[in-house]
Amino acid sequence: MLEPFTSQPIPWLAVVLAILSAFLMGFGRSGLGTGGFIASPLMVFAIGAVNGVAVVALLMLPAALLGVWQHRAGARRTLLLPLLPSAAIGTAIGGLILWGLVSSGEEAEVHRRLELLVALLCLVYGLLLTLRDWLANLGGGAGAPHASGLVLMGSAVGISQTVSNTGSPLMTLYFLRHGLNRGTFVPAQLSYMLVQNVLKLIPLISLGLLTPINATAGFILIPVTLAGSFAGQGFFLKASDTQFFRLYVLLLVMGFAVSLGLLIGRIPCLRVLDTLI
Repeated sequence: MLEPFTSQPIPWLAVVLAILSAFLMGFGRSGLGTGGFIASPLMVFAIGAVNGVAVVALLMLPAALLGVWQHRAGARRTLLLPLLPSAAIGTAIGGLILWGLVSSGEEAEVHRRLELLVALLCLVYGLLLTLRDWLANLGGGAGAPHASGLVLMGSAVGISQTVSNTGSPLMTLYFLRHGLNRGTFVPAQLSYMLVQNVLKLIPLISLGLLTPINATAGFILIPVTLAGSFAGQGFFLKASDTQFFRLYVLLLVMGFAVSLGLLIGRIPCLRVLDTLI
């Protein structure tokens, strides 16, 4: 039941980082409409690539479900109708890519591929969000979002979410580019994520990534994620736009640092930490 934690080089550190990741998953979903870009690399660093991807995927379900309920008043049908079908398209394509990543190679090689994929995507999203103001105003803005653009963007996010549990910053950038405020785009993101997170379980289970062992670890962490969700909702209701994006950037910096560690190599980094602690 606790094997994903106890089998790590520094078990107590794995537990601490996993708890932090679970809390930020809930906080990010309800408070920012995102969360995977910090929770995913942090959980992978804590308990390894396969277990980390599986556990975060599981934690995304209660986080998204509670987030949708908390932000239900802001949902807009015009955004959701094109977005929700695109979740299925992106998940199907992402599932095929994930199959290609995990179906060949030794176990250590598969773990390394997933580590690099999570890290690289998080770094890319971090860079894009750093440039969010410039991208949002590029060419004077893009006007109201169109259905075709929502489908393309939703499909791209679905691919990214399936292979790495990240991708919501891409959706945030898209909505900012089209002039939507956080009271509008956060509910839309949460509704999309709930559908996509449910669909994502199909490839994760069929490929053997989500197992009874790591699912149990995920269930143990669900109360922490729910606590984060309630804290995130409180932040969302009280924070100004400046505070909202300031925290967004702070979490991006954290995700950026952890992703750099994954690029260097999780085990080498843990060995260095073991000598320092």
